[in-house]
Amino acid sequence: MSDIHDTLLPGPGGPRRYRLDARRFRGPLHTPARNDHEQHDSDDLAGLVELARGLVAEGFTAWVYERVRRPTPWPETWDLRLVTQLDPDRSRG
Repeated sequence: MSDIHDTLLPGPGGPRRYRLDARRFRGPLHTPARNDHEQHDSDDLAGLVELARGLVAEGFTAWVYERVRRPTPWPETWDLRLVTQLDPDRSRG
């Protein structure tokens, strides 16, 4: 659903929306050997975290954000608030 046409405002007891951004980058910045990016949106936080864990197992760093409607100056815009970050280095025991 488009941010512009979404009129549901998350609030107490209302639907929450989440965004997963994941990136896998290898090599120098000017000529990367690998630069993969994945994005997913959902209202299911647990599902996105599980998806993020799977991507981390493949070498991605993942960030999960809560999408929060900004009341001013443009109510159709969103703020992203970090919920969690998972990365391969921290997942190794």
